[in-house]
Amino acid sequence: MTDFTIPDWWRGLTGARLGVDWLDPADWEPAWQHIEESGAMSPEHLDAEDELLRKGKLLVGTGPETVRRWTRQRLAAAWYFDPEEPGVLWCAPGGFYPAWLWVPVEPSAAGVREALGEPFPAPAAARVGLTGFVRGFLGLRHLVTVPDVPPEEGVPPWEAAAGDDLVMADGPSLDRYAKIVKFLDPQPWGSARQEDPYPEEFPGGDAAPRLLDHAPIRDGHRMQRLGRVPSMTWRTVHSRSQLSIEVHTREVACAAVRYRPSPEAHRSVVRRINEVHDERYPEDLPLDVLGVLAGWDFGVEEDLARNLDDPDDPDAVGAGLRCLAALWHGDLRRCLELREWAAHPHPAVRANLAMIAHTYGHRFLLQELALTERDPGELAALEALLDHSPDPDAFNAFRDDFGGAAIMVDEDGDPVGTWEDE
Repeated sequence: MTDFTIPDWWRGLTGARLGVDWLDPADWEPAWQHIEESGAMSPEHLDAEDELLRKGKLLVGTGPETVRRWTRQRLAAAWYFDPEEPGVLWCAPGGFYPAWLWVPVEPSAAGVREALGEPFPAPAAARVGLTGFVRGFLGLRHLVTVPDVPPEEGVPPWEAAAGDDLVMADGPSLDRYAKIVKFLDPQPWGSARQEDPYPEEFPGGDAAPRLLDHAPIRDGHRMQRLGRVPSMTWRTVHSRSQLSIEVHTREVACAAVRYRPSPEAHRSVVRRINEVHDERYPEDLPLDVLGVLAGWDFGVEEDLARNLDDPDDPDAVGAGLRCLAALWHGDLRRCLELREWAAHPHPAVRANLAMIAHTYGHRFLLQELALTERDPGELAALEALLDHSPDPDAFNAFRDDFGGAAIMVDEDGDPVGTWEDE
């Protein structure tokens, strides 16, 4: 039995055909009794907020469901009601969403449809249909970490438990971690594939757990393409966004997201996170993407530009330029701004600009450096680069080992030998 008044809108809402299994009010239970782990990293301040925001709320319905690709994991939405706020319903697109990602919903059929989006989940889309884009700086490659997820005998990789230790976010550790993160479909692809290469159903029927690891490598989907920024990309479960972890100029780790702008009802959630926690996520960023990104620091241009404040600190300036070049990758208008630093007097800054120019193929930047170079030896080196472009970098940025299968291929699809640091 309930000890509060059932809101007037309840009967009309539960009579609509919305794909939600509404509970009898006598069966409503406190939200804190229905905590489902997402598998994603979360900072302590957001864990505390999740606990705070659940207080007073009751689980009043579940569904509809989405299914993680190839795993058969059925993930149902969850609906909550707070008797202290009778004019609001709260939607978690998946029961594993923490409370700081719940969407405030007008308690009507139209409000529920808007919160879910139609259809639910969103259909898959090619890159051209993902019109939103954002890239953020995660940190230097060797400092970006994920929980260690050791394999367990007889346990599917998507049901494995994360350990207490954090490990460097290289290819193997990212792959194992992403498999337990319910915000993501567990199949990654490398930069050799520009579109999501995976079918919705595993070819030939049910996928044995071991094939979840074997098939992407067997089919060449994990490979990197020589000349492209090394990346690992996953599709998110609800918005069907594409979230990539990239390694620029060998050590600058970024997260890049292609997405369809989220429904208007979701944007208040991102606005609140930005305001309360001093973040700078795009307001139209899908919530399943945010559920993953929140586990890392997500630096934007405003954060990184501070490295350029003191032009007499060559190490800070050089590092800042490499980070900004990573964020600007693909935006030629912004990349042209790098020319403004070509006349910097310190060799270390100019060396970083030369590396940027080589890595991204910015011939204009090499030309600008040559125009302002006064050292004969350095000028000769720059002119040699302009006359004879060196081969693209074959650095194994994710420290992958595919048991003898190719890690990187050229534009013709032929294997390329790679190298890596210790």
